[in-house]
Amino acid sequence: MGFAGIPWPPWRWWREKSPRPRPGRRRAKGMPDSGLKGWKVRGEDGSLGAAVFVDFDNLYYGLLSELFQRDHKKTLEASENLLNTLREELKERNLAIVLGRSYSAFDEFPGSEAAHSLALMGFDPQYIVRHKGKNSADLQLSLDLMEVLLTRKDIDVFVIVGGDRDFIPVSRKVLEARRELLIASLPENTSGDLLDRVGSERFLDLSALLEFPEEEEEGEIEEVEGSPREAQPIAAHHSQLKWEPLSDEEAFSPERKDRVLRFLFDLSKRYEEKHGKGEVWLSPFLKNEMPEYFPDLTHPQRRRLINILKEEGKIEIVERKNENGPFPFSVVLLNNEHPRVKDLLTA
Repeated sequence: MGFAGIPWPPWRWWREKSPRPRPGRRRAKGMPDSGLKGWKVRGEDGSLGAAVFVDFDNLYYGLLSELFQRDHKKTLEASENLLNTLREELKERNLAIVLGRSYSAFDEFPGSEAAHSLALMGFDPQYIVRHKGKNSADLQLSLDLMEVLLTRKDIDVFVIVGGDRDFIPVSRKVLEARRELLIASLPENTSGDLLDRVGSERFLDLSALLEFPEEEEEGEIEEVEGSPREAQPIAAHHSQLKWEPLSDEEAFSPERKDRVLRFLFDLSKRYEEKHGKGEVWLSPFLKNEMPEYFPDLTHPQRRRLINILKEEGKIEIVERKNENGPFPFSVVLLNNEHPRVKDLLTA
């Protein structure tokens, strides 16, 4: 007992007067009691909270070039239908969308035509400024996702509709925060580096969710409402919703080798006209041109593809002295004496 009847040491008195914590409740170290007050990670039905971020231009132009032969009207309709089908697919996976955003230059086509539908579906349009044919959607999407990741503890799963290589850093941050990630994209528009870094189990193949309307042939009997149909929704076949990185046969096929040789030839001609030398620097070629021209390959596959062409004698890698710095650099040169290179150049 201390002075004037006050227990000593003083924390004994505080401990006796303070209410004991209820059993079964533990508080994270350094976090106040109100840190998660009012936040509910799981819904009443056991669903997980999901945030969906849509790179609309990436989705639209992927469908336009690959599946709908430059038909803008059909592509716009297919993009909106695909996002609506994605909502149903996420619901089947027990994910409740608590936040949705879409990114595009909404003052011009195609964003201007899709903004209303996106807002009604719950993907709030976020205006993006376009610069010289490319907008800043990737950057703005990543910044917004990071803000939500740090401030919204009620969101368990982050869904990115887009497969650009620029999403690798933000995807890594999501996984480091012990949240789950889902990349929903078309295979043709998905970076092999992103697929390799995040894992194919976290990818959703949007082409498997596409529904193509069947055109009625002349003389075909119109179906009566309620009559049975043989066709089933594609979304029901979950085995089609994932894909794996390219196999060695696909990644290093003769056709792909020829594409690399033609690409090197075009680059060398372009550099010769611009700089007076037709030499392609190896490092920028692997880091910049190759990922853009072959997005479906991973970085190790691209390096191996160059090494295979070198072993076959179709290209040469020569070291040059750097006149502006202490370190030498390497250039890629076509072997014009190789029979296959000769055939491609003459063709």
